[in-house]
Amino acid sequence: MKKITLLLFLLISSISFGQIIITEIADPNNSTGAANTRYVEIYNISGGDVDLTGWELRRWTNGNTTTTSQIDLTPLGTLSDGAFATIAANADAFLAAYGVAANLEGGTAGPADSNGDDQIGLFNNMDTLVDIFGVPTEDGSGTCHEFEDGRAERKASVTTANTTWTDAEWNIWADSAVGGCTTHTNAAQDAPGIFDPGAWIGASATPALTASVGSTVFVPGTTSVDVNFTTSNFDLTGDNVVEYIVNGGTPTNTTTSPIAITVTNGESYTVTLELKNAGGSLSPQVLQTVNFSVASPTSVNTIAALRAGTEGDYYTLTGEAILTFQQTFRNQKFIEDSTGAILIDDNDGAITTTYSVADGITGITGRLSSFGGSKQFIPSEDPGAASTTSNTITPQEVTLAQLTATPENYESELVRVTEVTIDNTTDATWVNGTTYALTQNSDNFNFRATFFDIDYIGETISTDAQNITGIINTRESSGTVSHFITARNAADIAAFLSTNDFTVNGNAITMYPNPSTTGEINFATGNENVDIKIFNIIGKEVLSARVNNSKVQTSDLAAGVYLVQFSQENNKIATKKLIIR
Repeated sequence: MKKITLLLFLLISSISFGQIIITEIADPNNSTGAANTRYVEIYNISGGDVDLTGWELRRWTNGNTTTTSQIDLTPLGTLSDGAFATIAANADAFLAAYGVAANLEGGTAGPADSNGDDQIGLFNNMDTLVDIFGVPTEDGSGTCHEFEDGRAERKASVTTANTTWTDAEWNIWADSAVGGCTTHTNAAQDAPGIFDPGAWIGASATPALTASVGSTVFVPGTTSVDVNFTTSNFDLTGDNVVEYIVNGGTPTNTTTSPIAITVTNGESYTVTLELKNAGGSLSPQVLQTVNFSVASPTSVNTIAALRAGTEGDYYTLTGEAILTFQQTFRNQKFIEDSTGAILIDDNDGAITTTYSVADGITGITGRLSSFGGSKQFIPSEDPGAASTTSNTITPQEVTLAQLTATPENYESELVRVTEVTIDNTTDATWVNGTTYALTQNSDNFNFRATFFDIDYIGETISTDAQNITGIINTRESSGTVSHFITARNAADIAAFLSTNDFTVNGNAITMYPNPSTTGEINFATGNENVDIKIFNIIGKEVLSARVNNSKVQTSDLAAGVYLVQFSQENNKIATKKLIIR
């Protein structure tokens, strides 16, 4: 009885093998510009449902005698009578290109990732070949089964699988013409403009229409949105058109995709597409509808109000913000006003205007976000020329105790801490990406060399007390957010000196008055030649001189905080803060 049952099972299985056929193989380079939109389509042509457990799709390449890649079709489950399954090389690219999801991802170099000269075979759960495209052991280049930059589609006359390649069963579009073939009959040398996964001509002659847009919500400032569409079993020639209506307006006919829709901020759009011919609507009607909107930014006047907004929403910062630091990495910029600061993360390069540190920027529009525990502003358009330039930037004076207690209050702000020591026991020089402990009295906080292309990397870390100006930034690891201060340049790290007096070769040097309101600074050097350089708070040298019991005119310098660097015989000996009022 068991033998009879097994024999019956095998008989039924052998009958069902012929029900699954390969209906389309695509290498759509010419039509999409992306090889990872390749796919293979299979179809249950008749005779009931088929369980694909243990079935495989395999590929031969470059004339190999054995298959070089395969994928298990078990995840497809049961393929119903009259149903399709698409195996995509890349599921995300497939969805983006065709507007429908693939049933299975085959992966790069998998059996669905064919460049047009390979052979594809369908095997059942008994390792038996069921259907084939091409001739194994034969390199497909220049043969009747080459479909490079195109596709191969089974003809509608095919009613069963075939384990022997028969070119008469196929229509093939390819980059190169091949003579003497019954396959290359439809626009040889030109890949088709319409790919139709899941719509084999032999399965149904019913016209179909698909439509898609790139997003459901577009960024503020978007002026045009493309609606992409494809048709199958409906050639857009003669009187055959796609009629589209935007928000119930006037119908417009087209035969080309995409359809460009003019849009404005804050508006929602419904675009209805329909296939029509000389007689008007088809019977039954073939309709598709897409819906999308364009975001409208909310105006906020201060960075504090921006930071209090809802992440994911769009805002326009109408007030002026001052640029305190920028780096090429992700086109990042730190901006602040009197109420707070925020990081602009512009990885897409929406801001095209070139700014300098200390420029004022007004009218930045973008999306509020966060990353690594830090608020970020993702710009969606260029705000234009700087509203002001060469602004005086005065860092907020804070203590390590304040930074430790409420670091989020100072996030992305330019601050200054004084008389701190730096732990250089692990690294005696500044190393990018390294964290250093700071100490101020009994309080601690961390310095991290976070920014790229900073000029103090590789320099020796002083063990003397330092004044450090820097940006408060964050990093997240395993759900824990840590805060750091990072100097923007070498001028942000200055020796702490408790008086205006210095000693050079045993001679006292005095700088006065400090603060200065007279437009000049006196230097008493004990008859020694001393070189001085004066830097503004963003590290730009604004004045240099050699002094010997002499004075330097500072009337051209704007009011603000400066750093004076003293050196003798090219050896830096001290740095001191200078205040000009």
